[in-house]
Amino acid sequence: MGKKFTVKARAHHGTDSLDITIPTQVCKENKINEGDVFSLEITDEGKLTVLKYTRIFENK
Repeated sequence: MGKKFTVKARAHHGTDSLDITIPTQVCKENKINEGDVFSLEITDEGKLTVLKYTRIFENK
């Protein structure tokens, strides 16, 4: 099982969407850069909503 982090959803100014910040440690360890593109899979597991992000494009 992977590492566990706590993140907070924040308002995205001027829209109804929300931003979830990727912690600095995760970005550095996984070479995640601005402009990388992720697909999002949403599943419900009982009372939990699971968001699974998969990087589909790496911006170098």
